[in-house]
Amino acid sequence: MKKWIKNIVVFIIVAVLSLSLVSCSQTTKEKASTNANSVKTEVKDTFPLKITDFMGRQVTIKKEPKRIVSLSPSTTELIYAIGAGKNVVGVTNYDDYPPEVKSVAKVGGYEGPNIEAIMAQKPDIVFASNLSGKDQMETIEKSGIPVVVLEAQNINQIYDSIKILGEITGNVEKGNEIISSMKDKIKEINDKVKDLPKVNVFYVVDTNGNWTAGKGTFIDELITLAGGNNVASDANGWAQYSMEKLVQKNPDVIITSPHAANANEIKNMAGYKDTKAAKDGKIFIISNDDIVTKPSNRIVLGLEEIAKDLHPEAFK
Repeated sequence: MKKWIKNIVVFIIVAVLSLSLVSCSQTTKEKASTNANSVKTEVKDTFPLKITDFMGRQVTIKKEPKRIVSLSPSTTELIYAIGAGKNVVGVTNYDDYPPEVKSVAKVGGYEGPNIEAIMAQKPDIVFASNLSGKDQMETIEKSGIPVVVLEAQNINQIYDSIKILGEITGNVEKGNEIISSMKDKIKEINDKVKDLPKVNVFYVVDTNGNWTAGKGTFIDELITLAGGNNVASDANGWAQYSMEKLVQKNPDVIITSPHAANANEIKNMAGYKDTKAAKDGKIFIISNDDIVTKPSNRIVLGLEEIAKDLHPEAFK
């Protein structure tokens, strides 16, 4: 029974992570692919403020928002990080960080936003993601409430998200501080490992089907910055990986999610047990999925943890 429950949990996680790489509609896909690297703001001393969001749409915010609804847990984290958490009046069912967000009204989840619940909060602005639903967001916009889509796919785009949120909420200075702190931490970690031999790594998202994190995922980027080589970088996004190919790649280190399996299970599983990582006892469990998958400032915690797993000698 416990195994069945664990598989259901992992399936949901993989499904959500897979969805995060695609848009909720063809229009979203086209706009995201052409505009993801052109997110910008027009810096103004006063409102109205015009920004271009991650869908390439120009959005006008007429006044500094005092009531904010966030439909993305990572965006919620950033709003609190820059000091605007006091203005958050609605979040998703999946928001759990920072702890105080648990008491905020819930207005939907990844299955879809609850328009009635959102409108009941009388928001001045709604921050959405590509999973929020095009039709629902158009309904909100027609009521006169601006909708800004933030959907970072790499660390540089996390900086873009922070800049946009800082501009909109009047917390530019704090946002810049967070970006600088992230960049400093990333440089500090990378400087420690950049001249060390690259470590071949395989990240296990789920042992059932051998799901992994390929090219275009945060985990792939973190492994590279941490002085590693993702052996599954020949796969795109969240993908099932051939066990035969995994054995051929013979990773030095295996890292996995707390929900996937424990180290002893992986060490004794067919295929995995034949890898150098299993034989050398170098199978590590990341402390928290969120610090390697959520596009928030906490991503640097995931980077440091992975770097210490790959190059413990650099952190003594």
